[in-house]
Amino acid sequence: MPAISKIVIVGGIDPILYAASISLFGGLLLILVNRVLGWTSPLTMQVVRFSLIGGFLGIAIPHIIFFNGIQSVDVGIASAMISGVPIIIYVLSMIFKKETFAIGRFTGVLLGLIGVALIAGAGITEEALITASFVGVALILLSTFFYASNVVYISLYLPESLSRMQAAAWMMIFGSLPIWLYILISKNLFLMSSTTQNPAFLFLILHCFVSGLAYYLSFYIISNYGPVIYSVAAYLMVAFGILIGVIVFDESYATFDLAGVGLIILGVVAVTIKPNQPNTEPRLDPPQT
Repeated sequence: MPAISKIVIVGGIDPILYAASISLFGGLLLILVNRVLGWTSPLTMQVVRFSLIGGFLGIAIPHIIFFNGIQSVDVGIASAMISGVPIIIYVLSMIFKKETFAIGRFTGVLLGLIGVALIAGAGITEEALITASFVGVALILLSTFFYASNVVYISLYLPESLSRMQAAAWMMIFGSLPIWLYILISKNLFLMSSTTQNPAFLFLILHCFVSGLAYYLSFYIISNYGPVIYSVAAYLMVAFGILIGVIVFDESYATFDLAGVGLIILGVVAVTIKPNQPNTEPRLDPPQT
């Protein structure tokens, strides 16, 4: 996901239109799959309200923030930051009394914070305390907070009668509507027409399909195998992110960057994996971008 986002943003596509597009069309793809499989359930006002709030604040807004931050951050570093979402989820879950305090998991939180500090500190130079790289890391970190907050929101307010795949679809669709309304009110038709003529538009379309597929796979894995197996994706994201960054974007990573990535991975391991953990609902795991 960070690699596709980097290509689209560097290609010159507006982050706001980008976020609105993948949320709307990725959600429509899931709705189509729901109808084909016959898993549809009634669309009530409770579902609309739940999807509008969670989708806008937990998907659309953090997408915009993340897409602005990825402009000046390496793909591997962005992947490491996103993989730290379970750490923020754990902290928020303790605040809302969804989790109990455990010294081992709290140690994981501290390791993750130290890792983030190392990565952010690498972007500070003698000439300037606030550089483009530092701002990019800060924006991506802010987006992870929104993603994690949305997970806690889902755990508290998800309608029991709504299927997990359909919940993800409606959140993506309704969450994008305020952004589309803003685009239509501003009458920025040139922005939409120029986007379709941009070569990076093909990667935007690709992201719509991959985003919908990622939602489906994440909910399927969590429901059938539990969050421990699903959390492996957080570690693989970092590995694939660094690999793609080196091969595709010719990125190089400093010692502090790699040390920070390692600490974030250790932190996520400590927070997400605990012995004899039973299968749980997929509501406490991070949404995919």
